[in-house]
Amino acid sequence: MKNIKFFLLITGTVCAALLSVACGAPAAGRSHVTDSGDPAYEALTIQIEGLRELGGGIAEITVAELRTLPQYELAASYRRTTGLYEEFLMTGPLLKDVIAFAGGNLDDCAGLGMTGRDNYYCLFSREVIDDTPDLMIAVTVDGLAKLDDDKYPAWAAVQGQFGPYWVKQLEKIIMYEEIPEKNIKNVWVFAGLTEGIAGIEYEYYGSRDNAMDLEQIFSRLDYVDSKAFFTMKSSDGFKKNEAMNMVKSRYYIKTDGEDSPTNVAPYVKLGMNVRKIAWFSANADAVFFPYMLAEYMDTKTVKGETGIPLDELLYEVEIDTVKAAEFEIIGRSGERCRAPGSELKDAIMIPLPGGGAKVIWTESSDHPDTDDLLRIRLVEDK
Repeated sequence: MKNIKFFLLITGTVCAALLSVACGAPAAGRSHVTDSGDPAYEALTIQIEGLRELGGGIAEITVAELRTLPQYELAASYRRTTGLYEEFLMTGPLLKDVIAFAGGNLDDCAGLGMTGRDNYYCLFSREVIDDTPDLMIAVTVDGLAKLDDDKYPAWAAVQGQFGPYWVKQLEKIIMYEEIPEKNIKNVWVFAGLTEGIAGIEYEYYGSRDNAMDLEQIFSRLDYVDSKAFFTMKSSDGFKKNEAMNMVKSRYYIKTDGEDSPTNVAPYVKLGMNVRKIAWFSANADAVFFPYMLAEYMDTKTVKGETGIPLDELLYEVEIDTVKAAEFEIIGRSGERCRAPGSELKDAIMIPLPGGGAKVIWTESSDHPDTDDLLRIRLVEDK
């Protein structure tokens, strides 16, 4: 590989948005490839950082070199956040072949990040990588070997995954040997956690909406691990991870207006937002919007009221050991109710006007209801 260079290890930044589903399987590799005819364009590079074989250093691969690898075709369609569809025919090498050409092995990483020239960043978990064996780096789109300004030098094609994974203007691929696991111990109601935090006005598609500074929200948590990832899940099922160092400053959760709750920041372009967030989490804390969870989670009726079973809520925000643990349900006025996880199926969370929530138990339970829920805490001294 003629253009490998070594650099100091540097950290990647923030990721991209469209809602999408790709259709059609990649066609077999083709032997004939036409380049753009522009030597300067063909010399553009994509960096590959964190290769174990390079001791964490960085390799570079040019557009011309990408074209020397087996080329595959993919018919793809995207649904933007506006609801409009676009279709593309993409051609390029598979990501595993790109990594192998650089001297690495895609199977060695716990996950990877992709960064665009516009600083858009997206984390690919091992699960996403394994579910997308035909993950491709497109160098030709709709027959154009020289991509437009908003796409060049390459475009990640991630068949079957949501649009934010389809990173345009691909500039860097970051291989991670380790992604810190989350250990959620507190589950907060957003309205209670953020009470008293002054919002700011943030412009979104011409509207000036209220938004909360994520840095101030983090300041109310016990500990936020800078090596962990910040996770957001939308009510439509899309889950996105961000590098923690990218969300600790000038990053906001917009709480009213169109698409709220949604993430906004100066470097998150419109259309790249996670719309209608149901919950988000740091390493040890999850925060949820009761009314958004109610849009997609199963409910049941207790004492004539309908809500989400408490155990299912905890599973949803990724507490895996609910039945074997014990929890404390804490109200905003300080009232507390302690219960084993095996009994939480007998309680439901009911959204309240204004973003709050309450918890009520079945009539057969001895636990008291909580009229204004603040958080559910994992008890570690059981």
